[in-house]
Amino acid sequence: MLQTILILIFTLIVVPIVSYNYGTPLNEIQEILLYESALIALAVTTYCFVIGELTRNVSQTDKLWSIVPAVYSWYITIQGGMNERMILMSVLVTIWALRLSLNFARRGGYSLKFWEGEEDYRWEVLRQRPGLNNKFVWTLFNLFFICLYQQGLIFMFTVPILAGLADAAPALFWADYLLAAVF
Repeated sequence: MLQTILILIFTLIVVPIVSYNYGTPLNEIQEILLYESALIALAVTTYCFVIGELTRNVSQTDKLWSIVPAVYSWYITIQGGMNERMILMSVLVTIWALRLSLNFARRGGYSLKFWEGEEDYRWEVLRQRPGLNNKFVWTLFNLFFICLYQQGLIFMFTVPILAGLADAAPALFWADYLLAAVF
């Protein structure tokens, strides 16, 4: 368990810090959009935690897993000036989001009452495990792993859209369109 915790911390904290400090420096607009979209991610995380605790259904992150990448992508694309590369990336993220959301909806994951819907059966299995069957410990697990870690992961795999705003970002060419078609 400790090894798993260390790997999770590494992926959510160490990798982004190293990438930010030793990767290609961000320009001013990229910095601003990174900060603003991180605030949106923090708001989504807070929402998932609060609603999950109030309803005792911790699958709030599961419900948003397919939706928020499209929100982040389009927010960054619109605020970044709608260049062709970012529009293409956002369209692809939206197609992926629709496919994943439809599959989740078919399994009963969504409800008209957004706080309801089926909870992933694995959370109940974990709730029964020694150590996690304590209410306080489960609340911490919900906050740090289910909400913060998973929403952070979603944010991190969406943030590369900022590369479309790089000063040296190349124009779209035939390989971009080919790969988009294959997608």
